[in-house]
Amino acid sequence: MFNLEDPVTKRFLSAATMVLIIYCIAVPFYMMVEHMTLVDSIWFTTGSMTTAGAGNLTPQTTVGKLFTVALLLTAVSIFFYHVTHFGQFSERTIDPHVRKRIEMLRNLTSLQTGPVRKAELKKIRNKMGKSK
Repeated sequence: MFNLEDPVTKRFLSAATMVLIIYCIAVPFYMMVEHMTLVDSIWFTTGSMTTAGAGNLTPQTTVGKLFTVALLLTAVSIFFYHVTHFGQFSERTIDPHVRKRIEMLRNLTSLQTGPVRKAELKKIRNKMGKSK
């Protein structure tokens, strides 16, 4: 069903697990502290996590407001963390010519940002000569 060795699958499952954990914490919290119904808690959690915030529900207690701030920061951070990592995997689907150019740019960047051994420099020059 799932290939758990595939990095894309691992990242997807990691993101889904984190979102599920947030729901498992936030929904009961809003039900107990803010006295929302199950559906309202799910609605508010989803609206907060997607930053859509319909505005028809708002936390009334100070604890609820602070928890919502933490929820927003956590959800947005998780989203951006996973978006940046999914970009790495899309590189596998790029055609070989573009992949070779990307590798060349990485090599050039490493030349500019840090010490490079002579063997690495020779390898980079050989790659650049082959791509012309």
